[in-house]
Amino acid sequence: MRRALGIIGTAFAILLLWRVLSPARPDRWAVPSAALGQTRHVLVHPPASGGAGSGGHPLLVLLDGGDQRQHSAERTLYARSVAVLTAMQRDGVPPTLLVGVENRNRIRDFTPIQRPDLYVGGGGALAFIRFLETELVPFVETRWPVGSRRILYGESYGGLLVLDALARGSGVFTDYIAVSPAVGAWPDGLAVVLRQRMATRSVAEPGAEAAGALRNVFVVYGERDAPLVTEFTPPVVRLLEAGRPTTWRIGVEVLPRAGHNPPESLARGLQFVFGAQASEDTLIPQPQ
Repeated sequence: MRRALGIIGTAFAILLLWRVLSPARPDRWAVPSAALGQTRHVLVHPPASGGAGSGGHPLLVLLDGGDQRQHSAERTLYARSVAVLTAMQRDGVPPTLLVGVENRNRIRDFTPIQRPDLYVGGGGALAFIRFLETELVPFVETRWPVGSRRILYGESYGGLLVLDALARGSGVFTDYIAVSPAVGAWPDGLAVVLRQRMATRSVAEPGAEAAGALRNVFVVYGERDAPLVTEFTPPVVRLLEAGRPTTWRIGVEVLPRAGHNPPESLARGLQFVFGAQASEDTLIPQPQ
């Protein structure tokens, strides 16, 4: 009997592990990508309220949004973001469709150039931006009711990718939340492409009024953040504030005593994007 129970327990554990890792999980979807030359997986969390109305749900695309923990966090960014979105709906944020992009080679995908002094590999950011804009977003739009508002969120090298997408992307996203962006990996290049983009957007951006929203750009990092962030992000912020087109709204927040990737960043970013007041319970990370 004890042996039979042990076999059943082992089988259950294997099944649970398979459900977590298998692409067949109900919330995990495979997205074929010609831009990347491979299939990528995403986790999709529709809002609990269901109905999107005629306008569709806002879309939040979360970089590093798989079910693997990043760094020393107790929960995945995806799980924490689901909790934040759920809580912020009580504070005025509309029901939002969350799409977490799984990534296991973030250096390759998030960095625009090779930097052997900082990391191994890299330089695939432009292809990854094409994947997000021309493959992932259309994939989502054909399956869920998505409105005109599309938010791109990333942390660290992902935050650098967010700013890169702002500069070199085609404008598919309306809102950009860059958390602890590792600008120091590409400071001069980022400044050049941002200037070029802002120069071409000196008048109202095509479609901005139709989308019903300004192009919101929110940058947040910690007072005690990494040098790649604290030493190189302020000049980029000044560049954005000085040269922004009339349809761009820029926000920046340096959180006192916080380090790299402050856990309250998503709530702060959504508060800026939607103009909602986040409650203290939302801003303070809650245990699982």
